[in-house]
Amino acid sequence: MANQGLFSAAKSMKSVKLKFRIPYFTEWGQSLLVCGSEPTLGSWNVKKGLLLSPVHQDDQLIWTATISVPCQFSCGYRYYVVDDAKNVLRWEMGNERRLSIPHLLPEGHTLELHDLWQTGADALLFRSGFKDVIFCKNSTFNIDKPEAILHDELVQQDSILVRFKICCPNVQEGTSVYVIGSSTKLGNWKVQDGLKLHYTGEYIWEAYCEMPWRGCGVAVPMFSVRSEDDIGVGEFLDLKLLVDWAVESGFHLVQLLPINDTSVHRMWWDSYPYSSLSVFALHPLYLRLQALSKNLPEDVKSEIRNAKERLDGKVDSPIF
Repeated sequence: MANQGLFSAAKSMKSVKLKFRIPYFTEWGQSLLVCGSEPTLGSWNVKKGLLLSPVHQDDQLIWTATISVPCQFSCGYRYYVVDDAKNVLRWEMGNERRLSIPHLLPEGHTLELHDLWQTGADALLFRSGFKDVIFCKNSTFNIDKPEAILHDELVQQDSILVRFKICCPNVQEGTSVYVIGSSTKLGNWKVQDGLKLHYTGEYIWEAYCEMPWRGCGVAVPMFSVRSEDDIGVGEFLDLKLLVDWAVESGFHLVQLLPINDTSVHRMWWDSYPYSSLSVFALHPLYLRLQALSKNLPEDVKSEIRNAKERLDGKVDSPIF
């Protein structure tokens, strides 16, 4: 199985964007780069290719990069391992990857490619001995365009467009390739209700399926987002650390309880988060004072330090 791909579509504000994503472990001083047939990907000049950035997700090292492309963009591309000077250390085997953005995909969406590194074993089946001799009996399949199967309403709100793609050279004539799964769109593990893949040539079978988007996240009150720099309670700048942690943990969402203004009764119970005046309000309690100015008077700096020592770990929040 090679060249698996997944397209996910999420609305953006301006142009169509293309995001590359591939898991791959490198050594120190090595980077991953994608190079392709179009100028935006270097026109097969690796020195002008697009460098990917790494991020750890669970036990994987994921490399990603995003570029803007025109609608109905198509190209060939391949991944390379390079050094700091973009000298090629190795490249993936097999045929070049082919990308063609579905023509029904509306402008203003982001397409995400989930790829896997192609090894020498993946390329073996494309050699003439297999293509022209062993699997030649399977060359009578009609080439189909899975895009033509899509509805006019390609991507609904809160959904993603998934492309299933697999290399299956030894498929007998008169048989078909299906993908099944726990989703209703994939037949609830029943083959007869599964998603049928269409033959696109070169032993590649593909199908598109629109599925509801799912994500996980964390919900916390602002005062609980603590760091070593705050003064007794969490502060807005601590959200940067929370977001970094959420990304590394594989979360998609960060939700804060309402940060309300304490001006209704002017008493401590105004801090009850579920009776807020506004879910969009920002309370000055969570500002980081030492970050407001680089020219704070020394007496103010001293007061902040004293408050930090006095309140660190000693602020109790009311329980409702």
